Amino acid sequence: MSMPTTIITNRDHANGRIDKALADLFPEKSRAFWKNRIENGFVFVNGKTVKPTYKLKIEDIISVMPNDEPEKDPGTEQKYEIPKINIIYEDSDAIVLDKPAGIPVHGAASYKGPTIVDFLIRHYPEIKNVGEDKTRPGIVHRLDKDTSGLLIAAKNNESFQFLKNQFKNRLAKKTYTALVYGNVPESEGAIDLRIGRSKSDPKKQTVIDSGKKENMRSRDALTLYKVKKRLDGYTLIEAEPKTGRMHQIRVHLKALGHPIAGDKKYCSKKYSAFEPELQRQFLHASRLEIELPTAGKKAFTSEIPQDLAEFLDMIS
Repeated sequence: MSMPTTIITNRDHANGRIDKALADLFPEKSRAFWKNRIENGFVFVNGKTVKPTYKLKIEDIISVMPNDEPEKDPGTEQKYEIPKINIIYEDSDAIVLDKPAGIPVHGAASYKGPTIVDFLIRHYPEIKNVGEDKTRPGIVHRLDKDTSGLLIAAKNNESFQFLKNQFKNRLAKKTYTALVYGNVPESEGAIDLRIGRSKSDPKKQTVIDSGKKENMRSRDALTLYKVKKRLDGYTLIEAEPKTGRMHQIRVHLKALGHPIAGDKKYCSKKYSAFEPELQRQFLHASRLEIELPTAGKKAFTSEIPQDLAEFLDMIS
């Protein structure tokens, strides 16, 4: 399928759901795939984002944004070693992993190495049939490739729906440790700025002015933060995203004027000298509080990994 794509609805799909219509039009992708793309703001109808349940009308104009990271199908023969990943917690319903930096949660055409999904399928083959999308079985939330820390996955379809609802209804509490450039003056605060896809670079997200028409192509996003320690030229903070937008913490902290140290994608040119000792963004999912299907409420923690700890020691 060539992207971007524009489709004008005819009688064949009028009064039907948009996710089903797209799955019919492009059968090489599943309905779950299209549901995910719609929910993440890659599909517009008459210039506005919609829900997967949107009922199409005749002559609706559907615009599909480029899929810059098409997924690979897990379970195909792998020619690379799948690394060992630390399991923080496990029961009959869920697995909590300590994700290393440098490994994506699921595959993409531009990436040929191991993924978290590969690890899960290797050690828990039954997970291959869990969830709504065969390319990301068991996955109920994600971390960026170069973000480390806590990640929870479902082991069966009942727990998948239960855990997914925890995130969807904002009941799961995620806390990240981040080192940002500059001195954040307030001891704590809230960043309440809508996020949408950047027009200048479709691989990046950006904050959108709520007063502009572009707001139709953005989604609400809220991040709370607290200062943990001020250092020379840096501030160590805790960030708690209340919503789950792509690159949310990275985009919000950049908008605050304090981008994450080492974040090559979202740092402006005035931070031209990236520290050679820091090979990725200083962002770690350090705490997860969530209710499990049968084990009740749990809180999990993860210490910052060695690469971040060593950099912190160097600048302290």
